[in-house]
Amino acid sequence: MTRMLSFVGGTVLTPFREIPGGTLVIRGEEIALVGKGVPTRGEIIEVQGSYVAPGFIDLHLHGGGGNDVMDGSPEALAGISLAHAKGGTTSFLATTLTAPWDEIEGALRAVEDAMVEGLPGAELLGAHLEGPYLNPVQAGAQDPKHLQEPDLRRIRMLLENHPSIRRVSMAPELPGALACGRLASRRGILVSVAHSDATYSQMLAAAEAGFRHVTHLYSGCSTVRRVMAYRIAGVVEAALLLDRFTVELIADGHHLPPSLIRLVLRMKGVDKVCVVTDAMAAAGLGPGRYRLGKREVVVERGRPPEGYESSPLGYVAILPDRTAFAGSAALMIDLVENLVRNVGVGLLDAVRMASATPAAILGLRDRGVLAPGYRADVVVFTPDFEVNLTMVGGRIVYERSE
Repeated sequence: MTRMLSFVGGTVLTPFREIPGGTLVIRGEEIALVGKGVPTRGEIIEVQGSYVAPGFIDLHLHGGGGNDVMDGSPEALAGISLAHAKGGTTSFLATTLTAPWDEIEGALRAVEDAMVEGLPGAELLGAHLEGPYLNPVQAGAQDPKHLQEPDLRRIRMLLENHPSIRRVSMAPELPGALACGRLASRRGILVSVAHSDATYSQMLAAAEAGFRHVTHLYSGCSTVRRVMAYRIAGVVEAALLLDRFTVELIADGHHLPPSLIRLVLRMKGVDKVCVVTDAMAAAGLGPGRYRLGKREVVVERGRPPEGYESSPLGYVAILPDRTAFAGSAALMIDLVENLVRNVGVGLLDAVRMASATPAAILGLRDRGVLAPGYRADVVVFTPDFEVNLTMVGGRIVYERSE
């Protein structure tokens, strides 16, 4: 008999509307009903005083719970999936780093093995290839020793050998990048501008070549520059101006001040802006010294410079010389909390940027919304942004102990 389970009494965030005292009925792996009233059969979970929302979808993370995607093992991916389930994430893309090709392909093989076997926490949607086709000028925490110019034959081989690849991030101004973007786009891959020093005109060419998303806007992105007496717009301005591009923000409170997040939302709207953790191994853990790939990273309380607009919550992941962030130490619930508490985004919109919008950006039609027929991916959290329960495909994968 198919299992019936209902969440009763909480505030349901679909996330297009709010239903106080709502009911969410799960039948097997799918949502059967969203509304009000107490079901007469099946298991009842009382969630008064809590929010019931679609599970969060993270399109860009490198690690968590002490594990890194570049560890290249299903065990590491299992640890990552459990760590992020505690933050309400129900689906994610495992993101690689710039590294030697044998290490990148080892990570991709591990992703494919894990997708076959399944993971104990958040579901693994596939792989996000970030690098090595990035501009050294905007390398950030990516290892500059292994950056390369795009190679069409290599990309073709990767896409043929590794069907797990769902997303590719690269700098479109590099020689060969537009041809690689066209190939990946034709195969249904989400092609993103990343770690790029492109000009506005180069971003137009990228849009025409199939690029349609911008990786962690403002991080590793060119902005307006002066050449002689003239101003040349960059990635940031093109991303804000061109409707072709959706964007993602690392909304952990450290990468971006509230004013820039509000600017992006005013220009693009919540349907074109998603949040990502860009999390590294320390996500879900405390301060200390960790690694991002093979680079050392310090995780500590943030020390923003004078004039920074807010006091960010949580820890920051930064290179030892403190010249660049190295991903984040955040979980998705931390991003939602920062959007609401520090940026002033409404709760529905904050949840939408973590669920329905990333689902739409990646072309996922079965999740990201609480409505009949959708996958039963659910997060229950308190007004203090504590995750009480995470459900993936009708299966409870995390419950907070009192």
